[in-house]
Amino acid sequence: MDDLDRNEARARQRKQRWAVGLCLLGLAMGLAGAGLALSELWVDDTTAGVIAGMGFGLFGLGALIAWMQRPGEADSRRGPGAKSERMQAQRSMLLWILPIVTVVFLFEGTRAMLSIHRGEGEMFDYLRAGVPVLYAWVAAAVAMGWDINSRRHRKYLEDELTQALRARAVIWAFVVVMVGTTVALGLGLWRPELGVMAIPFALAAAGATAALRFAWLDREAGRDG
Repeated sequence: MDDLDRNEARARQRKQRWAVGLCLLGLAMGLAGAGLALSELWVDDTTAGVIAGMGFGLFGLGALIAWMQRPGEADSRRGPGAKSERMQAQRSMLLWILPIVTVVFLFEGTRAMLSIHRGEGEMFDYLRAGVPVLYAWVAAAVAMGWDINSRRHRKYLEDELTQALRARAVIWAFVVVMVGTTVALGLGLWRPELGVMAIPFALAAAGATAALRFAWLDREAGRDG
């Protein structure tokens, strides 16, 4: 094992430790939120549910990172080709997970928007309403190669096949966002509050479409590990 391999192994171990810490933090938050909801203490059920949801979301994210950084058969292979295959497989797994996380937070965001439209919204509700849109942007950014990891490791993640798959995925996402915003406009002309509430669904659907379509095409190309 040369110095490059040792440095990469140490970096992976550090990421695994951070991921385990994130899992423990998320699990603690999730259990705390569930406990507060059951004990009926100083927080209402909505706030307790948000704490639990964010906690279990962090737990899932930490578990995903730990799984992506696990030692495996790829460690026995050396060279840029092996690292490129491993990083492309990790990107594909992330693209499968992000739409699921978006849907989970879309449920909480919808509840927050309902509170806002009833005139009962607080600052925390505005933040909750924006979370699913944020995750939709993250999913689209990973699919487009705009995220930090993709830009930092462009030589391992970018090739002609990736660009071709990305173009096909973006076409589907463009169709979805056009249809979604058209539906949101129609709902807004009928009932303005429904039009506003439909926009996060359109954005989430477009981001999820870009991610899932890219991951599916990558799987068909045999690069998802």
